[in-house]
Amino acid sequence: MSFHSSFHPRVALNSISSMQQSLRDDLVLWADLGVTNVGLISPKLDAPGWDVARDAVLDAGLVVSSMSCYPEELVPSLEFTAAVSSHVLYLPTGPGEPHRWDDAAARYCEAMASLVGRAKELDIVIAIEPTNPLRSDMSFVFTVRDAVDLARMAGIGVCVDFYSAWYERGLEETVRKNIDVIALAQVCDFKIGTFATGDRAAVGDGDVPVERLLALLLDAGYDGVFELEILGPTIEAEGYRAPIVRSLERVSEMLDRLGA
Repeated sequence: MSFHSSFHPRVALNSISSMQQSLRDDLVLWADLGVTNVGLISPKLDAPGWDVARDAVLDAGLVVSSMSCYPEELVPSLEFTAAVSSHVLYLPTGPGEPHRWDDAAARYCEAMASLVGRAKELDIVIAIEPTNPLRSDMSFVFTVRDAVDLARMAGIGVCVDFYSAWYERGLEETVRKNIDVIALAQVCDFKIGTFATGDRAAVGDGDVPVERLLALLLDAGYDGVFELEILGPTIEAEGYRAPIVRSLERVSEMLDRLGA
């Protein structure tokens, strides 16, 4: 039986929320749920091939809120992002030197300079996504505050992921003063007492003050989408459909209450 729902127009679903599922199966699920705003991740493009994946996304008539990739895939991902008419490509920075943030930042800006130029030609914002500090293998940026500093140095944007930002001191002030570089907001939940770094929860099932964070961004003037990004053992154990629907409905209800 198909499930159809009318989700808030500013809510998108990132395909990482069905991590182990193929792009083909994602397309079937999205059509069944009535999801039209989606974020894409590069690992799901490999099996069908990037050209085939591009055509499938375009044929489905989807609005692509964002694209993400590994740092080594940045060049082809820029072109793919443009081809599916998206304007945000987000990714972690890659690892930096231990205890030498400034050196890592300088090297990052130097490496990104030509890519930032190409992104601007394509009307794409490259956005830094801060990570959990336990994932220093992926990034040297672990707070929105540091992401903003690096983004201004490199001439790029920032992705605010609730998973790694909800506990940050001074987040409201950081967002309000730097709303011009906030390119994307991602929504999830997390249960306090969970020790696996990648074990997120459906929105409303955990302890993250999701509605307060939505209000914080809206009050600061954020006018982009709120992209659902849930993953990990808890989501895998329940199956993708139910936690995705539950989360999209709850975020939609929160945005309605907030007058978004």
